Amino acid sequence: MGKNITVIGAGGTGCCAAATFTLQGHTVTLCEEEGVCTRNIADIRERGGFEMTGLAANGFAEIHCITSDFDAAVSGAEYIIIAALSTRHEALSRKIIPALQDGQVILFSAGSCGSIIFRNAMQEMNCSKEVLVGELEGNLFPCRIRGKATGFVGMPAGKPWTVAAFPAKDNEKYVAALSQLSKCNVATNVFETTLNASNIIVHLGGSLLNTGAVERSENYCFYDTGLTPSVLKLIEALGEERDAISAKLGYAVRSSVGFMKELSDKEQYPQFSGFRSLEGPLTMQDRYIFEDAQNGASFLSSLGDMIGSPAPIARALVTVASAINGEDYYAEGHTVDKLGLHDLNPDQLNRFLMEGHL
Repeated sequence: MGKNITVIGAGGTGCCAAATFTLQGHTVTLCEEEGVCTRNIADIRERGGFEMTGLAANGFAEIHCITSDFDAAVSGAEYIIIAALSTRHEALSRKIIPALQDGQVILFSAGSCGSIIFRNAMQEMNCSKEVLVGELEGNLFPCRIRGKATGFVGMPAGKPWTVAAFPAKDNEKYVAALSQLSKCNVATNVFETTLNASNIIVHLGGSLLNTGAVERSENYCFYDTGLTPSVLKLIEALGEERDAISAKLGYAVRSSVGFMKELSDKEQYPQFSGFRSLEGPLTMQDRYIFEDAQNGASFLSSLGDMIGSPAPIARALVTVASAINGEDYYAEGHTVDKLGLHDLNPDQLNRFLMEGHL
């Protein structure tokens, strides 16, 4: 039976998600802020829908509603899926919260601790609605917009979602609710899902080592030409920092290093050609750099410092990215301080993630 789903964000993931859920028989509202992703929205309206191509669900989806009215989009939804850059999570949360209703399920894709930001905002805004909030490990799918109101997915569909709720005491109820949309696996908590998202160790270092190629190319595809032996060594070293932090916190590790090595070997693994064709980063101001410096490597570095498992490579990459773009990504990022967490040991941190309070 179809569900009422609101997708927040009309970038590549948001548009592809809205179309995919529509093709699956759900009633979907696509909601975006006024003046954001205007080309994408105009193209969908002109075509009367959004076409999905690639390795997942294919077809033309006539999306039920496209709007910038957050109150209308949120108030009638059973599921609210936030498919926007993690740098937008706080601002979008504050637009969603006033219209929340009891019983709604909120999913951040990808998470990057968005659920903690959401709960913090609920508290600040005196919102006591009984909702389930959590995160997806990584993104719904690797995708891009290619052409007018047309999306491309670079990997086959059907992989179960790995999710966690915040607080994690809601995990059982959260998985049961999301199982109406997809098969689900449960993670320990939203720090485990954040740490296991592949972008946290792949995008930033790989992009910085390929700066020259990015700046000389009009349509750079990192996964096609950027996974050189030295880049793989850096990804592996950063993965070791991440894995040491995960081990100290008692989390399972689902490393993406092996997949990156397979992507680099086109002869042995030709089946990943669709994934390799995904464009990006297109400039050094791309989300591969700013998002993964602010909310990936900065988080990793700050978390490591707090629990006594330093991540100097992660911090160095943030420093280099900041120098290239004239920003202070660490000061702007999702550090543990920004999440309201200070001087916690692993046991205290895991209790917070389980219960939702210190």
